[in-house]
Formats: sequence, C-alpha cells, structure tokens
Amino acid sequence: MTPSHPPIPRRRWLAAALSATLLLAACGGGSDSNDHDDEYHVDTLGRLVIADGSTTVRVLDLDGGTVVQNYTLDHAPSALYSSPGHRYALAVQRTQDQVQVIDGGIYQEDHGDHLHDYKRNPALLDWRLPGVRPTHYQAHDGLAAFFMDGLEASSLPAQVVVLTDASIAARQALASLTLPRAMHGTAEPRGNFLLTTYREAGSQSTLPSQVELYQRNGSGYSFVQRFEEACPGLHGSYSNESHSAFGCTDGVLIVTQDGSSFSTRKLPNPDDMPVDARIGTILGHPERSTFIGIASPGHFFDIDPVAGTLTRIDWAEGRTRRAHAMDAQGRHLLILDDQGTLHLLDGHAGWAVRARLPAIASMPTAAPFPAIAVNRAANRAYLSDPNGARIVVVDLDTATLATPIALNFNPTLLTWVGIERHDNHAH
Repeated sequence: MTPSHPPIPRRRWLAAALSATLLLAACGGGSDSNDHDDEYHVDTLGRLVIADGSTTVRVLDLDGGTVVQNYTLDHAPSALYSSPGHRYALAVQRTQDQVQVIDGGIYQEDHGDHLHDYKRNPALLDWRLPGVRPTHYQAHDGLAAFFMDGLEASSLPAQVVVLTDASIAARQALASLTLPRAMHGTAEPRGNFLLTTYREAGSQSTLPSQVELYQRNGSGYSFVQRFEEACPGLHGSYSNESHSAFGCTDGVLIVTQDGSSFSTRKLPNPDDMPVDARIGTILGHPERSTFIGIASPGHFFDIDPVAGTLTRIDWAEGRTRRAHAMDAQGRHLLILDDQGTLHLLDGHAGWAVRARLPAIASMPTAAPFPAIAVNRAANRAYLSDPNGARIVVVDLDTATLATPIALNFNPTLLTWVGIERHDNHAH
C-alpha cells in the first residue's frame, strides 16, 4: 500500500527587480551585509546545532563545513529541537526545568512584496523557557507545543506551552495551559485548538489515558471536551492536516478535525503485533495522509487513519532501532539499526527498502546513540557519530553516503536550523 500525499505548494519567489533605493525603503536601515543586496534569496544549506554530552553546544555552518560558534549552556541538554519555523534551536534541560534557546541566525521575513532571507551570526538568547520537566515536543503548521510533565511528588502539575518563532523572538510563549495533575503526556497544536492528554486522579501510572480538546483564548486555553474513547498508557503523538494520532497500549487513537468539529476512532493493534509490544512513538509528514507507528525494539507500522488500518513495515528482521527520522519531502523513512546500518525506506513504493548504507562503523553499545537531523533546504540528512568525531552526510537524491564532516569532538545530539525551501520538495 502506497500512502497518498498531495503535492506541497511551491513558495512564491519574486525576482529581485527593484532598484537599490526602493529596496532600502522596503527593508529599512541595517548593518547586515545581506539586508540590501539585489538578491532577496540567500543560497544556504543552513546550520547544525550539535551537543557533545557536556554543557557545550556548537553551531556548524553547513555552507563551509566548519564550526562558527561555541556556547556554554547552564546544563548539558537532554534533547535538541528546532523551533517550528526552524530559526532557533531549543536546548532542553529536563531535570533542571528549563529550555535555553540558540538563534541559528538564518531566517526569512515577509516584507509584503517579497520574502527576504537573512544569514547572520548565531546567538545564545538571554531568555530561558521555564517549565517543570519539559519532555515531549510537537510542531505542527508553524506552532510548537512543549509538554511539561510536572512532578507529582512535589504536587507540581503538568503544563503545555505553545510557541512560534515570533513568540520566541519576543522572549515569551504564545499561550500556555496548566493541567490538573502531573503526567508524562503530549500535546498537539492545531491552529487555535489544542489536543492534549488527561490522567485520572489516583492513577497508578504516570501515563495518561484520554485526550482532551481545548480552544485558545488569548494567551490561555479554554476546555472544550474530553473524548470518551480511551487510550490506556497513552504515549507518542503526531499530527497532519486532518488527523492527530496517539499511541495506546491497545492500538492507536485517531482524532479527526473537520473545521471546528473533532471526532475519534480507535485502531486496534494488528494480529501480528508482538506480545507485550505497543506503538509508543508516532511520526509522519504534514503532507502525508498516513503516519508511521513504532513499537520497541524495532517494529514499524503504517497507520492509515482513513482506511483504519495498521500494516506492518518489513525493514530488517531482528534489528533494533537506534534512531529514526522522516525526510523533508515526506518520501524517505530513515532507520538506523543497532549495527550502524542506515535503512532508507521509500514511501513512494509502499515503504520498500531503497538502500542500506553502512553509516556508523563503531556503533555505541550504550547511550548516547547517534541522532539524525534532516536538512529542510536540501535533500540531505545528517547523523552524529558519537565514537567517530564526525557527522555522517546522507544524499537522499542518490541514496548514498556523501563526504562526512570531520570534527574535533564526539557529537551526540543535533538539530538543523535554517530556511525551509518548499520548492525543494518532490512532487
């Protein structure tokens, strides 16, 4: 079964035809060397923000393949994410209850008659996003939701904080929601609506068991409804244009949005789901109609919310997943196994294996394992090599390994920041 995925609209690029005087008037003054060139478009591959297990993070410029800045964080990050618009890197410090932010320096502004690209020096912001145990992070259509788990032992409830790139630039959240009690939950932003999780009082599990709907009201959210369909042991979520999927011990809960109306449907675990396994991680692509569900240690399933099916994906018998990602086009599913082989699965061919690449020669036997970052300005992906002091580069057009980027440190976490090029997507 080949999932459907409608074409992604091309971004409108205007030729640089205005005179220098008109361009100055449109853009205003400034000292940046790119502000008032005759080209609005900056040809750049973006940057990688990379951690090494310490408090140091580095910014690697992919155009030159060199580290252009080092920063010392308050604490070693437990995760690195990119902001919903990909300008910022979010350095999560989970047990220290905060997130620090690095401005990658490459971004785009809408100037009315044109979209203007900028490439400036990166910067560590003097702003920290507070929250008790920031954990799951989900981005959808220009919005991102951080789920703060809270801490039950200290009677500190869970919280959802919603961000945009503009709100980060203003050093504040767009909106937030405090929930009744702590839980290891998740949240999916859907425009002015927010889907998040509910945990019953007195539950012996830290995992939630239902999904709730809220509607934004200024900088807060108002309760709309709690869906009756249960999702025991809820863990993992993802959203596309019409649906949000949540992993449950007994299957996958699908929430479908039709304007301001929401409905639910439970897809039960298939008969070939291994005993004691469950889908606990969900990923996908905004333009794909289907999702990918992952059950540890390495079982992958295609989730079709319209057909109501969960179909096993055969990628490698007996292998354990160590890292995964979906490419920027929504075509390739990348899976790194415990032997260091990177498997490229083709969504245009029913998730058949397109290539198997020997990516990591010295695969770690314990965490931290390699991480994968996807370039959204070019058809490339990057893997950190924690034992090899390098970044592995994958050319997704040819399904081959390109020349790696040598480093003088061992990378662990990484995330890509830059300007997403929609005209780079396959059609």
